[in-house]
Amino acid sequence: MKNEGYRFLFLLQMSWFSNIFKRKSVTVVPPSGSADSAIQSIASARAVEQAVRSADALFPYRSTQSGMTLFHTVPEVFFPIDYIASRIAGAAFVVKKEKDDTVVWRNTYMNKILKNPNEFQSFREFVYQHFVYKLATGNSFVRAAVADTFRDSAFFQWCNHFWVLPSDKVEIELVRNSRLPLFGIAEKSDVIKSYRLMYMDQSMYEIPVWKVWHDRDGDIRWDAKEFLRAESRLEALRKPISNVIAVYEARNIIYVKRGGVGFITNEKQDETGNVALSPSEKKDLLEEYNKTYGLGDGQSPVGFSNFKIGFVRTNLSISDLQPFDETLYDAITIAGAYGIPSVLVPRKDQSTFSNQATAEKSVYSSVVIPMCKAFCQEFGEFIGLSDKGLYLDCDFSHIDCLQDGMSVTEDVKKKINERCQAQFDRGLITLNDWRAQIGESEIEDDELFNKLKLHMDDSELDRLNRIFTNKTTQNEREDDQSSVSDEDV
Repeated sequence: MKNEGYRFLFLLQMSWFSNIFKRKSVTVVPPSGSADSAIQSIASARAVEQAVRSADALFPYRSTQSGMTLFHTVPEVFFPIDYIASRIAGAAFVVKKEKDDTVVWRNTYMNKILKNPNEFQSFREFVYQHFVYKLATGNSFVRAAVADTFRDSAFFQWCNHFWVLPSDKVEIELVRNSRLPLFGIAEKSDVIKSYRLMYMDQSMYEIPVWKVWHDRDGDIRWDAKEFLRAESRLEALRKPISNVIAVYEARNIIYVKRGGVGFITNEKQDETGNVALSPSEKKDLLEEYNKTYGLGDGQSPVGFSNFKIGFVRTNLSISDLQPFDETLYDAITIAGAYGIPSVLVPRKDQSTFSNQATAEKSVYSSVVIPMCKAFCQEFGEFIGLSDKGLYLDCDFSHIDCLQDGMSVTEDVKKKINERCQAQFDRGLITLNDWRAQIGESEIEDDELFNKLKLHMDDSELDRLNRIFTNKTTQNEREDDQSSVSDEDV
């Protein structure tokens, strides 16, 4: 029975993929010439078509065609991609100075981008969409909708519209030369002519190379199939994905399209073997079964038959197919390809809270934060932040599962302050150097903060002492107020 269940799943799998994820048809145009050459061309075209059909049976989908379809329709594919993308999008993004890593809070241009990179999305939605396309299709294309006048300028100062293009609808238009200058001295524009968006009425619109940031998830492809693209991780997950889809199809058929349950057979025998029911006996048996027995009003749950009958079941139940262990294994395999531990995969026997918190923390440290850091660096370079001595950074200090290390971080900050104070008193660093090491912005309009203590005159030292004295007094006053408040409570 178990073997029959696996065979049933396999047939459903092949049928589903052949209908949903079949490749584009290939058309071969025969060359002009004699009738014999035309016949040979037609034969070659049929051979090519047959080869494509055979390939479709073995490799039922391509990542750029079906990656987003799988993301939107298969929960086991949706889970790891959404898990990573939503957590990256939940970061706090800030702009910092390259020279001292201080946060720049007042930057009108970047504040606008970090709030709404375009008129229809928040920056959180923008980042989420970017990583969904990147993880599902292997590629994400970000377009800066800026005038050609600002080609050599920093985009973030002149562009208010950044868009994540649907990567499964973007084609890379190559320069039409006899030989592409690959693996040699060449600029990107020497190889790529433009990016073409094949979407609705935009199919004839070509986007210049310098207006597009192409972010790949993995190695760049050099073959003609996906030239200059990265291959989606889903390509390596064909078998587990096909298993999951087949299980869903089988369960749906059993629940919705149950079909015939089985056959009633006559167990009465003569010297030649079993005796078949006559047409009249079948009619009487069915009428008696449908009208007299059942769970409806006036029906009896127990039946009596005038015939010696048996029953042969022809359909399969969920328990017969035993798909759940295989589905969980496939879901763990799919999640593992994206760096998600097995304990975080949704299941009936859910893991303990402690295990989940530890696993989620490991995902942040090994997957989410590194990917987010890489995004900040590359997107910041694309919009021209580095040209102005700035860079984009991300902060995850507000995440619950990372709070265990906050006390350690506070101890580190306290030690940094103590070290900076000792260095400042010895005349090794300035106040602005001190502020930079604790992550505060530079004070530019006060000369006192740019002087070493050894170079300060008496009036500046008196002012410095007043600053530290006021700070100490204020802290003591706050402590006194808090103690009084506690007593009142």
